[in-house]
Amino acid sequence: MNMNKKERLAELSLVLVTIIWGSGFVATEYVIQANWTTSLIMVARFVVASLILGIILNKEIIKITKEELISGLIAGTLLFLGFYTQTVGQTKTNVSNVVFLTATNVIMIPFISWLISKNRPKLQTIVLTFLVLFGVSILSFEGGNFSLNLGDVFVLLGAFFFASQIAYLEKATKDSEPLRVNFIQILSATILSLVSFGIEGQGLAGASIKDGLMPVLFLGIFSTCICFFLQTRAQKYVSAVKVGIILSLEGVFGGLFSVVLGLEPLTSRLIVGGGLIILASILSNIDFGQKLEEIAAN
Repeated sequence: MNMNKKERLAELSLVLVTIIWGSGFVATEYVIQANWTTSLIMVARFVVASLILGIILNKEIIKITKEELISGLIAGTLLFLGFYTQTVGQTKTNVSNVVFLTATNVIMIPFISWLISKNRPKLQTIVLTFLVLFGVSILSFEGGNFSLNLGDVFVLLGAFFFASQIAYLEKATKDSEPLRVNFIQILSATILSLVSFGIEGQGLAGASIKDGLMPVLFLGIFSTCICFFLQTRAQKYVSAVKVGIILSLEGVFGGLFSVVLGLEPLTSRLIVGGGLIILASILSNIDFGQKLEEIAAN
């Protein structure tokens, strides 16, 4: 399979990731309403994901190299910090704010990637990332009301850690086996989650296991195990900047799932904002500089 086909398949897998993550916002909200603490949610989702990945890898675990171990540890730490701060934030703000502020990582990725990989972002990239942010703002703002509270600050911090994880994986996956890197990444996040759970010291007090079990299993199996494997593998073939643009579609799918589940009505905000994000994702696959050169040559 040539590189172009691998890149297209990787991009399609990232779209699948955004569909699952879009529903993950709703699942997380159900678990929070079941009175699960942030650390308990983190432990549950990452333990489930680690066990599944460990079973899948089996004897491949002993083939993990020193470089893959280091890469997975760094990515896993960033992943843990991203999820922890985002989940804490979601307990203190509404889902729309979480969707919007998380999507601001699309603006951060080109510049973090520039620092890590020394790849200066193109003007087209910067324009498209701001187009995405504008689309997400339309999705998130209702009645023109938006103000930052403590929860929003935590979510914004989470967006920075997610952007750092995406930018770092672009470099880490080039000469590594994505499945092994992802296993170490998820295992690292699991260990850190267990540590934070122990420090928190609340245990299962007040948590409704019955109400939160199915949503947290969805988060562990689909949103964590499957999605981060697909993301890690895709970043072997797709740039961090384009990954960020594609992953911003999760806000669109999050809105659609809310409509389907009857949590909110279909609005012009969803249509217009979602349309802009989809447009930016499509335009990210077009090299306008090359097109202009071809036109000039003809």
